[in-house]
Amino acid sequence: MILFLGFLVGLSFVVPSENWYRMPPGGSAAITVEIPQGSSAKDVARILFNAGIVSNDTELLGWMKRLGFDRSIKPGSYRIEPGSPWEVAMRLKMAFPEGRQITIIPGYDRIDLLKFFDLRTWELALKDDEAFFPPVRPILPDEPWDRIAFLAPDTYFVGYGDETVRRLIRLASKAWWERVGTHHTGLTKDRALSTATLASIVEREAKLDRERPLMASVFVNRLNKGMPLQSCATVVYAWKLRGEKKTHLSFDDLKVTSPYNTYIQRGLPPGPIGIPGIQSWSAALAPASSKFLFFRLGEGGSHRFSETFDEHVRNRHEK
Repeated sequence: MILFLGFLVGLSFVVPSENWYRMPPGGSAAITVEIPQGSSAKDVARILFNAGIVSNDTELLGWMKRLGFDRSIKPGSYRIEPGSPWEVAMRLKMAFPEGRQITIIPGYDRIDLLKFFDLRTWELALKDDEAFFPPVRPILPDEPWDRIAFLAPDTYFVGYGDETVRRLIRLASKAWWERVGTHHTGLTKDRALSTATLASIVEREAKLDRERPLMASVFVNRLNKGMPLQSCATVVYAWKLRGEKKTHLSFDDLKVTSPYNTYIQRGLPPGPIGIPGIQSWSAALAPASSKFLFFRLGEGGSHRFSETFDEHVRNRHEK
Protein backbone atom coordinates (compact mmCIF):
# COMPACT_ATOMS: atom_id res chain seq x y z
CA MET A 1 0.00 0.00 0.00
CA ILE A 2 2.82 2.37 0.87
CA LEU A 3 4.49 1.70 -2.46
CA PHE A 4 1.21 2.26 -4.32
CA LEU A 5 0.64 5.60 -2.56
CA GLY A 6 4.20 6.58 -3.37
CA PHE A 7 3.51 5.86 -7.02
CA LEU A 8 0.43 8.09 -6.99
CA VAL A 9 2.33 10.92 -5.31
CA GLY A 10 5.09 10.66 -7.89
CA LEU A 11 2.55 10.63 -10.71
CA SER A 12 0.96 13.83 -9.41
CA PHE A 13 4.19 15.66 -10.14
CA VAL A 14 4.21 14.45 -13.74
CA VAL A 15 0.56 14.95 -14.70
CA PRO A 16 -0.89 18.27 -13.42
CA SER A 17 -4.50 17.02 -13.33
CA GLU A 18 -6.86 14.49 -14.84
CA ASN A 19 -7.62 17.08 -17.55
CA TRP A 20 -3.96 17.89 -18.24
CA TYR A 21 -4.53 17.76 -22.00
CA ARG A 22 -7.00 20.65 -21.94
CA MET A 23 -6.10 24.30 -22.34
CA PRO A 24 -5.18 25.70 -18.90
CA PRO A 25 -7.22 28.66 -17.63
CA GLY A 26 -5.86 32.11 -18.36
CA GLY A 27 -5.81 35.22 -16.24
CA SER A 28 -2.50 36.97 -16.76
CA ALA A 29 -1.95 39.47 -19.54
CA ALA A 30 -0.50 37.86 -22.67
CA ILE A 31 3.02 38.78 -23.75
CA THR A 32 4.04 39.00 -27.40
CA VAL A 33 7.20 37.19 -28.51
CA GLU A 34 8.86 36.71 -31.89
CA ILE A 35 10.00 33.21 -32.88
CA PRO A 36 12.58 33.64 -35.67
CA GLN A 37 12.87 31.35 -38.68
CA GLY A 38 14.98 28.28 -37.91
CA SER A 39 14.55 28.41 -34.12
CA SER A 40 14.98 25.12 -32.29
CA ALA A 41 12.72 24.07 -29.42
CA LYS A 42 15.52 25.01 -27.04
CA ASP A 43 15.70 28.47 -28.65
CA VAL A 44 11.93 28.89 -28.25
CA ALA A 45 12.04 27.90 -24.59
CA ARG A 46 14.81 30.41 -23.96
CA ILE A 47 12.89 33.18 -25.78
CA LEU A 48 9.83 32.60 -23.60
CA PHE A 49 11.99 32.49 -20.48
CA ASN A 50 13.71 35.78 -21.37
CA ALA A 51 10.31 37.38 -22.00
CA GLY A 52 9.14 36.46 -18.50
CA ILE A 53 6.46 34.06 -19.71
CA VAL A 54 7.92 31.02 -17.95
CA SER A 55 10.26 30.72 -14.97
CA ASN A 56 12.10 27.58 -16.09
CA ASP A 57 13.04 27.06 -19.75
CA THR A 58 14.42 23.56 -19.14
CA GLU A 59 11.09 22.32 -17.77
CA LEU A 60 9.25 24.07 -20.60
CA LEU A 61 11.47 22.29 -23.14
CA GLY A 62 10.69 18.99 -21.42
CA TRP A 63 6.95 19.56 -21.72
CA MET A 64 7.28 20.59 -25.36
CA LYS A 65 8.94 17.23 -26.02
CA ARG A 66 6.34 15.27 -24.02
CA LEU A 67 3.50 16.99 -25.87
CA GLY A 68 5.15 16.13 -29.17
CA PHE A 69 5.50 19.55 -30.80
CA ASP A 70 9.15 20.38 -30.12
CA ARG A 71 9.98 19.84 -33.80
CA SER A 72 6.96 21.55 -35.32
CA ILE A 73 6.94 25.09 -33.93
CA LYS A 74 6.31 27.61 -36.70
CA PRO A 75 8.11 30.94 -36.72
CA GLY A 76 6.14 34.10 -36.21
CA SER A 77 4.64 36.39 -33.60
CA TYR A 78 2.90 34.75 -30.63
CA ARG A 79 0.86 36.12 -27.73
CA ILE A 80 1.29 33.79 -24.76
CA GLU A 81 0.02 34.17 -21.19
CA PRO A 82 2.61 33.52 -18.44
CA GLY A 83 2.25 30.42 -16.31
CA SER A 84 3.91 27.21 -15.22
CA PRO A 85 6.06 25.29 -17.74
CA TRP A 86 3.18 22.88 -18.39
CA GLU A 87 0.63 25.69 -18.81
CA VAL A 88 2.87 27.64 -21.17
CA ALA A 89 3.64 24.50 -23.17
CA MET A 90 -0.06 23.80 -23.61
CA ARG A 91 -0.79 27.39 -24.68
CA LEU A 92 2.08 27.31 -27.13
CA LYS A 93 0.94 23.98 -28.57
CA MET A 94 -2.52 25.38 -29.28
CA ALA A 95 -1.33 28.80 -30.49
CA PHE A 96 -0.94 29.95 -34.08
CA PRO A 97 1.56 32.59 -35.21
CA GLU A 98 -0.01 35.98 -35.68
CA GLY A 99 0.80 38.55 -38.30
CA ARG A 100 1.76 38.60 -41.91
CA GLN A 101 4.13 36.37 -43.88
CA ILE A 102 6.45 38.13 -46.32
CA THR A 103 8.86 36.34 -48.66
CA ILE A 104 11.80 38.26 -50.10
CA ILE A 105 13.06 36.52 -53.23
CA PRO A 106 16.69 36.88 -54.42
CA GLY A 107 16.82 39.51 -57.14
CA TYR A 108 13.84 41.51 -55.90
CA ASP A 109 14.30 45.23 -56.61
CA ARG A 110 12.63 48.35 -55.28
CA ILE A 111 9.69 47.96 -57.65
CA ASP A 112 9.08 44.38 -56.54
CA LEU A 113 9.07 45.43 -52.88
CA LEU A 114 6.16 47.80 -53.46
CA LYS A 115 3.86 44.78 -53.43
CA PHE A 116 4.37 44.65 -49.65
CA PHE A 117 4.35 48.33 -48.65
CA ASP A 118 3.90 51.63 -50.43
CA LEU A 119 6.77 53.85 -51.56
CA ARG A 120 6.62 56.33 -48.68
CA THR A 121 6.45 53.59 -46.03
CA TRP A 122 9.54 51.91 -47.45
CA GLU A 123 11.50 55.14 -47.82
CA LEU A 124 10.79 56.36 -44.30
CA ALA A 125 11.87 53.03 -42.82
CA LEU A 126 14.92 52.50 -45.02
CA LYS A 127 16.39 55.93 -44.27
CA ASP A 128 16.17 55.24 -40.52
CA ASP A 129 19.35 53.53 -39.30
CA GLU A 130 17.51 52.39 -36.17
CA ALA A 131 15.30 50.10 -38.27
CA PHE A 132 18.33 47.90 -39.08
CA PHE A 133 20.10 45.33 -36.95
CA PRO A 134 22.77 47.28 -34.99
CA PRO A 135 25.98 45.68 -36.41
CA VAL A 136 24.81 46.47 -39.98
CA ARG A 137 24.29 50.19 -39.38
CA PRO A 138 27.95 51.38 -39.75
CA ILE A 139 28.19 50.05 -43.33
CA LEU A 140 24.78 51.10 -44.60
CA PRO A 141 24.83 53.20 -47.81
CA ASP A 142 23.58 56.78 -47.63
CA GLU A 143 20.93 56.24 -50.34
CA PRO A 144 17.91 54.55 -48.65
CA TRP A 145 17.00 52.27 -51.56
CA ASP A 146 20.58 50.98 -51.80
CA ARG A 147 20.08 49.54 -48.33
CA ILE A 148 17.72 46.82 -49.54
CA ALA A 149 20.81 44.84 -50.60
CA PHE A 150 21.45 44.24 -46.90
CA LEU A 151 18.17 42.37 -46.43
CA ALA A 152 18.64 38.60 -46.68
CA PRO A 153 16.16 36.81 -48.94
CA ASP A 154 13.92 34.54 -46.88
CA THR A 155 10.38 34.22 -45.50
CA TYR A 156 9.64 36.42 -42.50
CA PHE A 157 6.65 36.51 -40.18
CA VAL A 158 5.78 40.06 -39.19
CA GLY A 159 2.82 41.74 -37.55
CA TYR A 160 0.43 44.35 -38.80
CA GLY A 161 0.41 48.07 -38.21
CA ASP A 162 2.85 50.94 -38.44
CA GLU A 163 5.89 48.95 -37.28
CA THR A 164 5.50 46.08 -39.74
CA VAL A 165 8.03 47.28 -42.31
CA ARG A 166 10.55 48.14 -39.60
CA ARG A 167 10.15 44.67 -38.11
CA LEU A 168 10.77 43.16 -41.54
CA ILE A 169 13.90 45.27 -42.05
CA ARG A 170 15.17 44.36 -38.61
CA LEU A 171 14.67 40.61 -39.12
CA ALA A 172 16.04 40.57 -42.68
CA SER A 173 19.10 42.70 -41.88
CA LYS A 174 19.80 40.49 -38.84
CA ALA A 175 19.66 37.44 -41.11
CA TRP A 176 22.04 39.18 -43.55
CA TRP A 177 24.49 39.93 -40.75
CA GLU A 178 24.42 36.34 -39.48
CA ARG A 179 24.90 34.83 -42.96
CA VAL A 180 27.27 37.38 -44.51
CA GLY A 181 28.37 40.19 -42.20
CA THR A 182 29.82 38.06 -39.42
CA HIS A 183 32.13 36.38 -41.94
CA HIS A 184 33.39 39.70 -43.35
CA THR A 185 33.62 42.03 -40.38
CA GLY A 186 36.29 44.16 -42.07
CA LEU A 187 33.87 45.60 -44.63
CA THR A 188 34.08 49.36 -44.95
CA LYS A 189 31.09 51.45 -45.94
CA ASP A 190 32.44 52.05 -49.46
CA ARG A 191 33.41 48.43 -50.05
CA ALA A 192 30.07 47.22 -48.71
CA LEU A 193 28.24 49.33 -51.30
CA SER A 194 30.46 48.32 -54.24
CA THR A 195 30.27 44.65 -53.23
CA ALA A 196 26.50 44.84 -52.84
CA THR A 197 26.23 46.39 -56.30
CA LEU A 198 28.40 43.70 -57.88
CA ALA A 199 26.51 40.98 -56.01
CA SER A 200 23.18 42.32 -57.26
CA ILE A 201 24.37 42.14 -60.87
CA VAL A 202 25.67 38.60 -60.39
CA GLU A 203 22.32 37.67 -58.85
CA ARG A 204 20.38 38.79 -61.92
CA GLU A 205 22.85 37.43 -64.51
CA ALA A 206 23.71 33.99 -63.11
CA LYS A 207 21.34 31.04 -63.18
CA LEU A 208 23.50 28.45 -61.43
CA ASP A 209 25.14 28.94 -58.03
CA ARG A 210 28.33 27.21 -59.14
CA GLU A 211 28.86 29.85 -61.83
CA ARG A 212 28.42 32.90 -59.61
CA PRO A 213 32.09 33.21 -58.51
CA LEU A 214 33.22 32.87 -62.14
CA MET A 215 30.70 35.46 -63.32
CA ALA A 216 31.85 37.84 -60.59
CA SER A 217 35.40 37.41 -61.89
CA VAL A 218 34.31 38.50 -65.38
CA PHE A 219 32.95 41.79 -64.06
CA VAL A 220 35.98 42.36 -61.84
CA ASN A 221 38.32 41.72 -64.79
CA ARG A 222 36.40 44.18 -66.95
CA LEU A 223 36.49 46.79 -64.20
CA ASN A 224 40.24 46.35 -63.83
CA LYS A 225 40.72 46.87 -67.57
CA GLY A 226 38.45 49.90 -67.69
CA MET A 227 35.93 48.10 -69.89
CA PRO A 228 32.18 48.72 -69.56
CA LEU A 229 30.44 45.90 -67.73
CA GLN A 230 27.80 45.54 -70.47
CA SER A 231 25.39 43.74 -68.17
CA CYS A 232 21.96 43.26 -69.72
CA ALA A 233 20.51 42.99 -66.21
CA THR A 234 21.41 46.63 -65.52
CA VAL A 235 19.68 47.72 -68.72
CA VAL A 236 16.53 45.78 -67.83
CA TYR A 237 16.59 47.49 -64.44
CA ALA A 238 17.05 50.91 -66.05
CA TRP A 239 13.94 50.34 -68.17
CA LYS A 240 12.01 49.02 -65.18
CA LEU A 241 12.67 52.25 -63.29
CA ARG A 242 11.09 54.04 -66.26
CA GLY A 243 7.98 51.89 -65.93
CA GLU A 244 8.73 49.49 -68.79
CA LYS A 245 9.29 45.78 -68.29
CA LYS A 246 11.69 44.29 -70.83
CA THR A 247 12.14 40.56 -71.30
CA HIS A 248 14.19 40.87 -74.51
CA LEU A 249 16.52 43.73 -75.36
CA SER A 250 16.99 45.28 -78.77
CA PHE A 251 20.04 47.30 -79.80
CA ASP A 252 17.98 50.45 -79.31
CA ASP A 253 17.08 49.34 -75.78
CA LEU A 254 20.79 49.26 -74.94
CA LYS A 255 20.95 53.02 -75.55
CA VAL A 256 18.58 53.96 -72.73
CA THR A 257 19.84 56.98 -70.82
CA SER A 258 20.39 55.92 -67.23
CA PRO A 259 23.24 55.79 -64.71
CA TYR A 260 22.35 52.08 -64.41
CA ASN A 261 23.00 51.35 -68.09
CA THR A 262 26.42 49.69 -68.01
CA TYR A 263 26.56 49.58 -71.80
CA ILE A 264 27.06 53.34 -71.94
CA GLN A 265 28.35 54.03 -68.40
CA ARG A 266 31.72 52.67 -67.31
CA GLY A 267 32.31 51.24 -63.87
CA LEU A 268 29.72 49.96 -61.46
CA PRO A 269 26.26 51.52 -61.45
CA PRO A 270 25.54 53.94 -58.58
CA GLY A 271 23.98 51.24 -56.42
CA PRO A 272 22.53 47.72 -56.30
CA ILE A 273 19.93 46.76 -58.90
CA GLY A 274 18.23 44.37 -56.50
CA ILE A 275 18.63 42.17 -53.45
CA PRO A 276 21.46 39.65 -53.83
CA GLY A 277 21.10 36.12 -52.56
CA ILE A 278 23.69 34.83 -50.11
CA GLN A 279 25.55 32.90 -52.86
CA SER A 280 25.85 36.07 -54.93
CA TRP A 281 27.20 37.96 -51.93
CA SER A 282 29.78 35.22 -51.42
CA ALA A 283 30.76 35.37 -55.09
CA ALA A 284 31.18 39.14 -55.05
CA LEU A 285 33.25 39.01 -51.87
CA ALA A 286 35.47 36.21 -53.20
CA PRO A 287 35.37 36.09 -57.03
CA ALA A 288 37.03 33.20 -58.81
CA SER A 289 40.47 33.73 -60.32
CA SER A 290 40.13 33.84 -64.11
CA LYS A 291 41.04 35.78 -67.25
CA PHE A 292 37.51 35.66 -68.65
CA LEU A 293 36.04 38.87 -70.02
CA PHE A 294 32.88 37.55 -71.68
CA PHE A 295 30.08 35.09 -71.07
CA ARG A 296 27.12 33.88 -73.07
CA LEU A 297 24.05 31.96 -71.96
CA GLY A 298 24.09 28.33 -73.06
CA GLU A 299 21.76 25.43 -72.40
CA GLY A 300 20.17 24.54 -69.08
CA GLY A 301 20.96 27.92 -67.55
CA SER A 302 24.74 27.46 -67.83
CA HIS A 303 27.05 30.00 -69.46
CA ARG A 304 30.02 29.79 -71.80
CA PHE A 305 32.91 31.92 -70.65
CA SER A 306 35.67 33.26 -72.90
CA GLU A 307 38.79 35.41 -72.69
CA THR A 308 38.60 37.06 -76.11
CA PHE A 309 35.84 38.63 -78.18
CA ASP A 310 36.54 36.27 -81.09
CA GLU A 311 36.02 33.28 -78.83
CA HIS A 312 32.88 34.93 -77.48
CA VAL A 313 31.50 35.24 -81.01
CA ARG A 314 32.34 31.62 -81.78
CA ASN A 315 30.44 30.53 -78.67
CA ARG A 316 27.33 32.04 -80.17
CA HIS A 317 27.21 29.33 -82.81
CA GLU A 318 28.05 26.40 -80.53
CA LYS A 319 25.36 24.24 -78.95
